[in-house]
Amino acid sequence: MHFIKQHAKCLILLSVLLAGIIISAPYVRFQEFLSQGDHGRDLYAAQAVYRGELPYKDFWWVYGPLMPYYYGLFYKIFGIHISSIILGKLLLKILGGVLICLAMTEISSLSAAFLTACWFMLFAQDFFFTYNHLGGIVVILGIVFCLLSYIQNLRLKFAWGALTLVFLLCLIKINFGLAALAMCVITVAVCDFVRKLTFNTTKKLFYALGLIGLPLLVYGIYWSLLKNLSVTEIRQCLPYMEGDQPYSTSPWLAIINFLKITFRTATSNWPNLTFAVLINASGLRCLYLFAKNKLAPTRKITLGLSLGMLCLFYVFNFHEFLKSGVWYRAFWAQPLSMMISFVLIDTAAQSIHKIMRRMIFFCIAILIAFSWWSVLPHLNTLKTEGQYLNLPRGDIYLTNSPAWIATVRETTDFLNKTLKPDELFFALPYDCLYYFLTDKKTPTRQLIFFEHIKIPTAQEKSVIADLERNHVNYVVLSSRAYVRQELGLGFLGQTYCPLIGKYIQDNFIPIAQFGDWTNEPGWAWNHGTLILRRKGI
Repeated sequence: MHFIKQHAKCLILLSVLLAGIIISAPYVRFQEFLSQGDHGRDLYAAQAVYRGELPYKDFWWVYGPLMPYYYGLFYKIFGIHISSIILGKLLLKILGGVLICLAMTEISSLSAAFLTACWFMLFAQDFFFTYNHLGGIVVILGIVFCLLSYIQNLRLKFAWGALTLVFLLCLIKINFGLAALAMCVITVAVCDFVRKLTFNTTKKLFYALGLIGLPLLVYGIYWSLLKNLSVTEIRQCLPYMEGDQPYSTSPWLAIINFLKITFRTATSNWPNLTFAVLINASGLRCLYLFAKNKLAPTRKITLGLSLGMLCLFYVFNFHEFLKSGVWYRAFWAQPLSMMISFVLIDTAAQSIHKIMRRMIFFCIAILIAFSWWSVLPHLNTLKTEGQYLNLPRGDIYLTNSPAWIATVRETTDFLNKTLKPDELFFALPYDCLYYFLTDKKTPTRQLIFFEHIKIPTAQEKSVIADLERNHVNYVVLSSRAYVRQELGLGFLGQTYCPLIGKYIQDNFIPIAQFGDWTNEPGWAWNHGTLILRRKGI
């Protein structure tokens, strides 16, 4: 027992690691939906940097430049397969669990820290459309750990650690990196003010590097990668200006929609309702403890600063959702809401009888275990031959329809048999998956062609010149080129890229067709492809 108490924190972290492996194991070689566009872009980007190409400059890329290098490392270690990317993603999820546990140990009991980590690894909503953002979530959790450690210990090394992680976050998603930078500076400043710490030379250096040095370094890196691109191409890679994205709404409408969805989720079943009642009751209990001075003075200050930091960080990470109203952009704030919830539960539980406290934590643990166990039968039903992407670079089970999988397999097989080893093809409007599956480079740096990308005439001419210079004789045209219902996509040759549409029509003829050309094409369903060959060859 003495050994357990002495090494309790290490044992809890090892338990989180083991729990993460158990939770993640069923998802090895499995992904829910695979899209030929968004996921294809990420898969191709990791392969491109593995070959030595640069994001933005050599291929269109819409996030920070760091994560393709991370996943490229997994290609190097495990081979160029989709399953290698999944391993990298699962490792990030486990690392996130470890970091959230470390962060929680600064302000809560070890039991609450363990449960928060398991809750995150099991219930955190996935950015289903990209492998990039999970890296940002993990770095954010690292920043939170550093800031909570600074609040608790007032040691400047934790502030420097947070600043270092902010730099990495800027290279994953620059707007969230800048939000985290503001959070880092505010936390250190407020904490120093409350604790009445002196504004010494070391602190001045911290603020100077944080507010001036780090932004200049980040700007220099992005400038070096973007300097040869036009303003239009830069905006296509960093779509933060007004009108760069098809979705926008007012913050008030976004908040109202968020509250409606949250209420529906909380009341959708009895476990959700029970947990929602527990969180709200814990929040009221904490307000009572603060108002009646039931907490020790030191604990009250530390807890107040910690909850204030977590709540403000939550608001900062909500900015993309407030601007767009797109639901999945609220996922950036979700890990922070989990931490806030469990801090409230743990703080309230510390003020009641230990038997009741243990019952609460035991019930949460049972809910986690039951939720994990109940998903296993569903996953096993999906791991069938019809759901397996049986391609050399596939090696993964999917929830896409068998028809979608068959279309991708048939198109890839046709291209592999038809193209010469050094021959390139052109895939559009947004079908980078085929570049990855056939191990072919894009003949032009632009990977996406949709109405909302707003490709000007000069860029169209540049793309056509690239096709001519690379002697492209084959085009893969997917049914996503002609979309009636989905906002911002449009009709190739009519609502966007008229020159490219005419160039293909004048110079290429259809030679093969696969998949669904009847139903409205979707993001990862109703997929059809048309193979065209240059006339006269």
